[in-house]
Amino acid sequence: MMWDSDRDWLVANPDAIELPVDAIVEGRVRVAVDADDRRLGFSVVLAIADGAVELDGLFVEPDAMRGGVGRALVRDAAQRARAAGARRMDVVANDNALAFYERLGFRGRDRVPTRFRPGVRMALALDEPVA
Repeated sequence: MMWDSDRDWLVANPDAIELPVDAIVEGRVRVAVDADDRRLGFSVVLAIADGAVELDGLFVEPDAMRGGVGRALVRDAAQRARAAGARRMDVVANDNALAFYERLGFRGRDRVPTRFRPGVRMALALDEPVA
């Protein structure tokens, strides 16, 4: 809901941002909280397939952005995926998030269609720690 370009579509399609119950039960959803247990953000990772996981959702509260929360969530997802045997983490980034993912080491520029709007498919090799 942060980006004006997304708001109307998300209001019309609330299922697009619902967390899958199985991902919660299986521990593939992680929530970042501060010292007062205030939720700062979350990540959702799909199950490993063909040696890779997909970062299917990453959200950081707007007032917590640029404070390392997103980086910590991606780093956590990468560590957990690597420990589970994944060799790569994929993500489809919207234009607002490209620079963020590039700073973390994701690479790729292939435009792909999504339910929402075109995105960029990017990948992060898990043979080294996240930047």
